[in-house]
Amino acid sequence: MRAWLQRERPVEEAQDPNRRAATQLLNASMSYARLILRKYGELAPFGFAMDREGQIARETLELPKLPRDPARLWKLLAEHIQDRARRGRIQAAAMVANVTLPQPSSEGYRDAVVLNIERDNGYALEVTIPYRIYGGQLHNVLPRRIALGKMEAEETVCRIFTAGVPGKAPGRSSPVHEADNGSSA
Repeated sequence: MRAWLQRERPVEEAQDPNRRAATQLLNASMSYARLILRKYGELAPFGFAMDREGQIARETLELPKLPRDPARLWKLLAEHIQDRARRGRIQAAAMVANVTLPQPSSEGYRDAVVLNIERDNGYALEVTIPYRIYGGQLHNVLPRRIALGKMEAEETVCRIFTAGVPGKAPGRSSPVHEADNGSSA
């Protein structure tokens, strides 16, 4: 019976456009996060968006020099993605930041990747994935490995796709805190 439940779940997710979009954005974001963490050992805020055709691409800022402050970078990125959402160019987005957890995860990890994933229909999730970096010492003779902890997801308030809607606050709170170790990568 358990195998039957496992087979049914992918079919259920495939039929739910919210879950499908969230999963695609989560996969793209975490692939990029692991790549950057492996290469640099740190992670600055970044975002991915899904256009109206369902294509996913990393969101970039057209600035000659990116700010070193993660909270400032988060704010600029949020404004950029909100503008694209307001213009109807995207149907879903993920904003990602590196944070230090207030309490260690069940695996004992202190750092985490936090993803805020939203759709234009109001669906919004906050996903936290703790991680630990191993290796990278001796001038990178030992390559960095990224160990991921247990993912936690919870529904949250949609902020990107409510910008400019009467009665909704256009602001974007940031998971990037002063205790954060997410500097420019």
